[in-house]
Amino acid sequence: MPNTLILLVGSNPLPNYLAACALRPARLFLAYTPGTASAKDRLEAALRPVLGTDVFQTDAGLLIDDATCATTVRRAIDLVFRKTDNPGEILLNYTGGTKVMAAHARMVFEKSGGRPEHASYLDEGDAKQPPRLRPDDGPPMAIDVGSNVPLDLRTILALHGINHTPRQPWAPAPTLEDAKEILCKVLGDVPLAAALYCERERLEDKEYSNPGKAVAAQFRADRFGLRLSLELFPTDGHLKGLPSSDARKSWFKQWYKFIGGEWLEVWLGTLIGNLRLTPKPDVTVGVDAFRGARRAQLEVDIAVLRGHRSYLISCTTDTTKTLCKSKLFEVAVRSRHLGGDLARAALVCLADDRTVSLLQADIDDLWGASNTTKVFGVSDLHNWSDCDGQRPNLDSLTNWLES
Repeated sequence: MPNTLILLVGSNPLPNYLAACALRPARLFLAYTPGTASAKDRLEAALRPVLGTDVFQTDAGLLIDDATCATTVRRAIDLVFRKTDNPGEILLNYTGGTKVMAAHARMVFEKSGGRPEHASYLDEGDAKQPPRLRPDDGPPMAIDVGSNVPLDLRTILALHGINHTPRQPWAPAPTLEDAKEILCKVLGDVPLAAALYCERERLEDKEYSNPGKAVAAQFRADRFGLRLSLELFPTDGHLKGLPSSDARKSWFKQWYKFIGGEWLEVWLGTLIGNLRLTPKPDVTVGVDAFRGARRAQLEVDIAVLRGHRSYLISCTTDTTKTLCKSKLFEVAVRSRHLGGDLARAALVCLADDRTVSLLQADIDDLWGASNTTKVFGVSDLHNWSDCDGQRPNLDSLTNWLES
């Protein structure tokens, strides 16, 4: 049984992670370049809890100084074959790295006695086909994410050098019923969303950012025709039930951000989590992500993980093309940072059909890829909800989540 695996590390280490978890080698060699050294380190850190520390030996890193030099690539891969008496025990997965690395690694593999059924490439699959390893000879090997391939949002983010802090709700927290109440009222009167956002800005202003001062200028749900679980906030009673000044500020912040637009994230995240899809969506609402020592912010409103693929959603209650376009391009770029080229991205906004069409045309024209960021507008929200008394039509949402 083959027990030595060579991986070509690229800028996106997720395919390497999937291949290594599926193949479970006893020895693992990572071929990398100076430009992918950090990706190699992140991949190794993610794989150690899965494969064990013994799989990484002191000489398991194969540094390729020049990824465009065929001789350098061949020399590095040849080292692995010189360390074994049985070339037939070596596996090569050539999904990652540069084209030169893939081509010449495969060439050395064949010339050194590697067997074609032991060389493979990751096929990421689609709505009808799960991800699988496709050997150069023989049947494909399905990758069962969740059983022999452990994967969650934290692992995907860590593979790309991203950390994140989950939201911490403070009781009494906004409810799903609150989110749906606002949604239905906004769908009947779209300008209400802008009025609620103005309330958020008023409460967030330095004059009232201390919740003790805001008691004198509370948010009143009835002013906006809303029936929420908190009809007004903050009150002295709310604040006295919290243990510290920081807790009071965090509690107050969650509420004014909720009325200002996070209600859409809460409602949509719950909707997606309840969809009957296979694999089942794993939904995180509010990903406060950051990268590096300077903690560069990479926030995203909703992250959905289905198997090996992440779907990242930006939500805004704005209706204007200018602001929606800014959010659209932001999430398009951010999705690559957070999930690599296997990620999908979408913008959910309150724009009308014409604006949505213009936004979609802009991103399609610029991106020019099969996984172009999707734009959903107010008509989609009407279709997805039962606010108008109809049965929800979730086809556009499920189609995107299966792309």
